[in-house]
Amino acid sequence: MGRAEPVAAAEPIAAPPARWTLDGGPEVEARIEADQHEVAAAVTAVVPAPHLVALVLMGGYGRGEGGYVVTDQGPAPFNDYDYFVVVRRMSGGARAALHAALGELAETLTVRLGVEVDFALLGVERLKRAEYSLMNAEMRWGHRVVAGDQDVLRGMRDMPFHGLPPGEFTRLMLNRGALLLMDQQLLLERRSLGVGGGLDAGEREVFFKYLFKAVLACGDARLAAAGCYHPSYPEKLARLQAPRPAVYVDEHERPDPMPRHDEFLELYRLAYRHKFHPAYAEFAHARPSDWLARVLRIWTATLRAFEIRRLGRSFADWHDYCRPDLPKGQGGNLVRNLGVTLRDFGPREPLRRPRRALRYPRERLIAVLPLLLTEAGSLLDPCAASALGLPAQVHWKLAAERFLGLWARYA
Repeated sequence: MGRAEPVAAAEPIAAPPARWTLDGGPEVEARIEADQHEVAAAVTAVVPAPHLVALVLMGGYGRGEGGYVVTDQGPAPFNDYDYFVVVRRMSGGARAALHAALGELAETLTVRLGVEVDFALLGVERLKRAEYSLMNAEMRWGHRVVAGDQDVLRGMRDMPFHGLPPGEFTRLMLNRGALLLMDQQLLLERRSLGVGGGLDAGEREVFFKYLFKAVLACGDARLAAAGCYHPSYPEKLARLQAPRPAVYVDEHERPDPMPRHDEFLELYRLAYRHKFHPAYAEFAHARPSDWLARVLRIWTATLRAFEIRRLGRSFADWHDYCRPDLPKGQGGNLVRNLGVTLRDFGPREPLRRPRRALRYPRERLIAVLPLLLTEAGSLLDPCAASALGLPAQVHWKLAAERFLGLWARYA
């Protein structure tokens, strides 16, 4: 991708971490340990023993980098518990029934534990041919098996981080940018009601959580552009703080100046702190619109620089980027892409927009999102409206709703 220098060797699978958090004391570690036993017992009660291979905890807690908060009842986990339930030899009907049962169980456990619980089903036979994706590479490198076969992921192929398809990080920026769109929606709704920019405590927590997720994703994209991405957050911070981190596109490649690295690092350090020790009350008197504008400036500049490297060429502006002939790195089989387009956009879509119809629909969302985020509250650019399958003269509010509905399907 561009002139990024890849690191030489693949990262080995990390040893199972001895802790659940980076710096939590015995009380929070014991609490998370107890939660894992409870989840494991609940899953093994739902999945028939002959079919259950393993219950794999992913994400921060799986890497030993989970966050926590201190409440009146003591320290408690803060980040989600995300699991793969690995199964064997199940018919389609049995898998569908188990998927529904696990969905109900996740809702029950979320209420009981006070932290979001999510289960995804994975057939053990699919591990050897698992997609070379950011999620799978991170899961393979750092995870915790809380029930079943401790070596269940050893059968996965090597997925070195420096070799990840660049479009995986474009997708990550899409997903975190969609959270910024939700923040933008919230502020515009409050203004339309005459409430102003003030948020209650719950809204403020979600608002700033979304902002910081976007900032952290910008760090991932900058590291990926330099060929030195790593999933561990302490390692990410160290690499971003290196004396001369290779995270920028050269000046002649971009007509718009990139925010100084110091500005980005200030936000990144703040987002890093709140990932592990959230304390959103400190923003009680902040102006949400100012914070959103600040993060949007970082997000758009990072996406632009990353996409210039991925494409190997520049583009004039976000209207130019929206063009259907500018690939967004989401690949896919042409026949499958066309089938999905026909299913979700109707049989006339290939005639209306033939170039978009042959690309996976996620590319439409990536093309449109920068315009939605930078032209809020106005009539949408005709190219963006067309990508969303909307009439030319459509207002931003309707376009944002359409975007988020599609994003929920293709994220």
